Amino acid sequence: MIGRGFGLLSIVLIGLALWGLIRQVRKPQSLRPSGNLIGIVMAPTMLLVNLIVLRQAAPGLLGPSLLVLGLGFGAAWGQVAKLKTQEGRVLAERSILHLVFWGISYAATQILATFADAAWVAGGLIAMFFATGTSLGTNANLLVRQLRLRRSISST
Repeated sequence: MIGRGFGLLSIVLIGLALWGLIRQVRKPQSLRPSGNLIGIVMAPTMLLVNLIVLRQAAPGLLGPSLLVLGLGFGAAWGQVAKLKTQEGRVLAERSILHLVFWGISYAATQILATFADAAWVAGGLIAMFFATGTSLGTNANLLVRQLRLRRSISST
């Protein structure tokens, strides 16, 4: 009963968070290293929480393999974001594809955890490994690129 409540509540919260993030995508946003670091920490944290809470659904070796694949995909996808400097700030026009992957896989995992048996939940967790890797790769790419821009701003 508590697990189902947690699952349903987390689906609603993730939906609201994604809605807020999607609304911000249409305009250039100020980019700070702390924002990317939060993304780098939160994605694996949520995966870890789900692995602990849903421990009966072990994803096997496919999960970590997809995490690595997602890292590569996310690092490449991070190049899509356009970065520019304006008045000493770094602005980004982001693509939200990594957020969409992460949100869909997270919601699917929570729905499966709430209503399905362990085999289905393991499938959802496997998808969440790829989405976590994608989020990590994209945020790491943006972090490195913005730090380079900030160094070039401060050196001029």
